[in-house]
Formats: sequence, C-alpha cells, structure tokens
Amino acid sequence: MNSLSVLRSPGRIWLTAVISVPFFMVGLDLLLLPRLFPQYVRRLDLLADRMGLNRIAATGPEEPWALIFLLVGGGLLIWALKELLFPREMLGVDEHGVAFTSLLGPSGGRIVVPHTEIIEAAPALITEGTDEAPGVGVRFADASRLPSVPWGAVWVGSTLFIRTAGWTVKPHEIARVLTDDVDDADRGYLVDLETSPPTVDRVEGDPTDRSDPALAYIARSRAYIGGVLMLAAAILALFIWIAGTDTNAFYLLPVALGAAGGVLLLTGARAYREAT
Repeated sequence: MNSLSVLRSPGRIWLTAVISVPFFMVGLDLLLLPRLFPQYVRRLDLLADRMGLNRIAATGPEEPWALIFLLVGGGLLIWALKELLFPREMLGVDEHGVAFTSLLGPSGGRIVVPHTEIIEAAPALITEGTDEAPGVGVRFADASRLPSVPWGAVWVGSTLFIRTAGWTVKPHEIARVLTDDVDDADRGYLVDLETSPPTVDRVEGDPTDRSDPALAYIARSRAYIGGVLMLAAAILALFIWIAGTDTNAFYLLPVALGAAGGVLLLTGARAYREAT
C-alpha cells in the first residue's frame, strides 16, 4: 500500500496572508497604536495631509471600522501563518489505513478507516449551480463511522464525494492511492447537486482533467504581463517620487497600473495551474 499526505495548497493561504496584512495594519494605525502610544501620529492622517484630503476623524467615527479591521485582519493573518508554518493534513494514507481529517471541520480530529473498508474510489467533478469543483468519490463497506453531515463533502446515496479544490494532490492521484489500483482510476463520476435528488453518472476517464496546453500558454502569458505591469508601476512611482510633483494625484496612475498587473498575475497563475 502506497503512502500519501495531502495538504491544503499554500498558494491560497499565502494570498490570504497578503490580503490580511493591510487590514491589520489599518486597524493598528487607527485604533491600537494611538492608545498604546499617545504621541503616535497616525500614518493614515499623514497620508491624508499629503494628498490634501480630510482626515478620517473629520468625517465620522472611525474606531468601529478600525476594530473590525484589526480583528478580521489579525485573525486571518494568524490563521494563514499557522497554516503556512504548521500545515494541517487534509487526508493521509499509511499502513494503518486512510485518515480523513477534513471531514470534521477546521478544529476536528481524524477518522481512520482501514484499507479493507474502502470499496471504491474515483475522481469526481461536482457541479453546484454554475460552479464545478474537483473531488473524489469514495464508497465504504461501513459508512457508519463517518459523519452524516461531513465538512467539505457530501453524501449522495452510499457514496461520499469529498471536495478537493485547493489541495496539493489531484483527485485521480488520491483515488489511485486509496484503491491501490491504477486500472480502477480510469473511470470517474459526474455529480450534479442541483437536481433533486442529486444525480451521479459514471464516465470513462478522469472528468477533473482540464489540462490544455493552449490555455496554459495563454494563462502563463497573462501572468507574465501582470508581472511586467507591476514592475512598470513600481518604476513609474519611483520616477514620480524623484521628480517631486506638486500634486500626489499622479500616484493614482502607478497604483491603478499595479492593481491591474496584480489581478492579471493572480488570475493568470490560477488559470495556468488549472490548465496543467
């Protein structure tokens, strides 16, 4: 029996950490640091003065928003750092059996199922409305040991369909290790959760395989263009700063250019990962 350890993809967690930092810093600047250090001058106030704008305090109470930014941004940042430094195993396979960790939620434990109780496993494409998510369909000899309402999964009849979006291992690889049978992974499931009751169809091949060299090339080019735009935005901002322009409104152009580049870089990288 092969061994396997499946983790959550670090890309999304890293992106969550990056997004949470500005919110956390705004909460610190508006609420916490001025209370800890009375002589502290809020950086957002200095920025407003440089831009010729009214300070936040002049337009209404800002402390409730600062508290929300501090709690939400700090919570997301702590969670992301914890997942990056100490990643939680979503699914593990060893000689003792298959450990399903994701089914019990973020703070749940592990459910270990012996290899002999797994009847079948195959990749699955799960449709919910307009969204399609990759997954793995697993049938068990004794399903009573598993939760009736699992986290990140759904029961359709006697088959448990586990959503694997954002995992480090692809569905067909998970299915092959669970069954320890390469030939059995040549079939898959098409699951439609929008019908009542949900429908499950067996298909030949892997329905989650969306590899396309042409789309991968386009996505990679989009990511490269996004990186170039972000670099151009940084260079433009540096030139504006060196020139010492009379108005800071000129900085809106590199900000917009950098934001557009960031969107292209992120969407291109995601599309490339899906197409390979």
